[in-house]
Amino acid sequence: MAVSATDRLPAPRGPLTLKELAVLLPGTAWQKRSAGDGAKGERFYDWALVDDRADDAGVRWVLIRRNRTTGELAFYRCYAPEPVTLGRLVAVAGRAGGWRNPSSRAKAWPGWTSTRCERGLPGIGGASWP
Repeated sequence: MAVSATDRLPAPRGPLTLKELAVLLPGTAWQKRSAGDGAKGERFYDWALVDDRADDAGVRWVLIRRNRTTGELAFYRCYAPEPVTLGRLVAVAGRAGGWRNPSSRAKAWPGWTSTRCERGLPGIGGASWP
């Protein structure tokens, strides 16, 4: 589920926004992966996966996508009943284009706001995570 850059995640020194978390990730946390084919060929992005929590109900992560050219960030909350790989989560996020794409939804669903933000700008809107 796409979420806002201003959503917060617990951290040892206090909650961080997802955008703050993305800035703090080391270079080794990012992996170049394809989000699938687009109109101009494969869509490559840098992706990072951050553990949120695991319990008897399943595993939760924050998946962060960074545009390799513009630095634009997109954030996703992910859930699975058991651990899965970054590659699997990227494949699912890559298929989520079209009606699941936040910018497309803004045109079709009144009240929906984008969850994307450019480097240095705050994110806006989005859904909350339970």
